[in-house]
Amino acid sequence: MLNLRSVMTANAISCLVFGGGFAFQPDAVANFLGGASAAPQLFIMILGILLIVNGLHLLWASRVLLPPKALILYFSIGDFMWVIASIGLMVTGEWITTTGGVWVTSAVAIMVGIFGILQITSRKAMGNC
Repeated sequence: MLNLRSVMTANAISCLVFGGGFAFQPDAVANFLGGASAAPQLFIMILGILLIVNGLHLLWASRVLLPPKALILYFSIGDFMWVIASIGLMVTGEWITTTGGVWVTSAVAIMVGIFGILQITSRKAMGNC
């Protein structure tokens, strides 16, 4: 059964894994996603560092027995912003242009959107405390 802690932990792990890849292999990530029209490596690296920080924050928050609703909303809004940004980049053809990049970005956006929804619904099921 999915509970808030397991959803947040899974979200944290995904942030840490992708963040690590972005932070430590920005050139490879940029080229995989965009080919000839790749994102700047510095942007990918900074995004990776931010993902790592977010992943660590998610891990910490997942250990709180009853996280405040505002904290869960904060993480979920971040997830939804990721989905919107991913769609925006794919639709405009900016930085995500390769076939593999579009497929992986789409899959990750779906996963991240699901994390956002599950965090909100799992926290709501815990009550108004």
